[in-house]
Amino acid sequence: MSDSLTDELNSCVSDAFESEDLNESMQHLAKAFQLFSDESKKLKGESKELAREVSILRKRLEDKKNELLLVSTYLTQLLKNINEGIVYINMEGKFISFNRSAEKLLGIDSQRLLLQQYSNHFPDDFFGFSMRDALNFGLKQSLSYISTSKRREIEVKTHLLLEGPKEYQGVLLFLNDLTDIQELTEIANRNERLKELGQMTSSVAHEIKNPLGGIRGYAMLLEKDLDDPSQKEMAKSIKQGTKTLDRLLSKILSYARPVQMKAVSHDLAPFMRSLLKFIKVDPATPKNVTIDMHISDEPLMAPVDTELLRQAFLNLIMNAFQAMESGGKLMISLMKRSNSCLITISDTGCGIEEEDAKKIFSPFFTTKEKGHGLGLTETHKIIKAHFGEIDIRSEKGRGTTFTITLPLKR
Repeated sequence: MSDSLTDELNSCVSDAFESEDLNESMQHLAKAFQLFSDESKKLKGESKELAREVSILRKRLEDKKNELLLVSTYLTQLLKNINEGIVYINMEGKFISFNRSAEKLLGIDSQRLLLQQYSNHFPDDFFGFSMRDALNFGLKQSLSYISTSKRREIEVKTHLLLEGPKEYQGVLLFLNDLTDIQELTEIANRNERLKELGQMTSSVAHEIKNPLGGIRGYAMLLEKDLDDPSQKEMAKSIKQGTKTLDRLLSKILSYARPVQMKAVSHDLAPFMRSLLKFIKVDPATPKNVTIDMHISDEPLMAPVDTELLRQAFLNLIMNAFQAMESGGKLMISLMKRSNSCLITISDTGCGIEEEDAKKIFSPFFTTKEKGHGLGLTETHKIIKAHFGEIDIRSEKGRGTTFTITLPLKR
């Protein structure tokens, strides 16, 4: 109520009391009541407006609270699921935050560490710098590298948070696993060396092929011109030896060349069935070996070069036949996984030693007396060119299983 209105009300009441005439006194009081009534109505209207504004403000506050909760939940989920490990230690040396990636990298249960003292669980220099000096004097190393007990190589980036209230200050650690990157780098370097070796091998093979052709030509002339049967036989042996070397050089050149892929989307089920028909009618298929095939009925479309894949599978099947000289059983299966298909080729042959199985895809490694060790190497190269994987499981005297995984998408 304004001061002027208060003064006017007081004046009306005073006039009513001082007036000697009752009617005049009643008029002054009626005026005072009217003024009071008008002000009450005005205050009531203002009260409603104020209540409406308070309601609007309350709704806005509730909306802001929900937005803050949503952002907080989002940031919490982001922190938990981000690939980079994040650890936060406050100025008292206690763990305040420890996300899943850090938990996985360090092999530690974060629930056991939260609000616990760093010094009770880790050496002072575990992260590559003195945590005590970082917290007490602000001294830290911005980048360091550590190795965990699980043989993981981890890069540690450190940030000191020294702004704002002291309860929000501390050391923030970002952990990145470099193990896979280093392994990929080593593989890339090894592949580069193999590429250079392949180019050198190709050049050497070409250099050998030219004089080898001359030797074979002269041996043929000698075989034709010589009359002595023993000398004729020697010339024939030279000619046969050059043919063997020529075949080997051709295989080396083929191995040194990169695989030329012509990948087309193809249904692998009918492809495998046609391969089975070819094996059964091939005269080279041993009669004392039975063949079983288990193929999924659903279409298995995959981007493949069918000619190369046929060559790879036939190499594995021929190896299986050679391992079952006394007869046995060949089992071929095709099944679908989520984003890939699985092909297994198993035999009940002689099997191979565990140490030999580790080297089975290496060039020139063979357990056969007359083998050159390039067949399985070529198979391995073809499967890798399809972005697939090939594994071997073998037991001496029980048989061997090759498992090929091919992606259904490039």
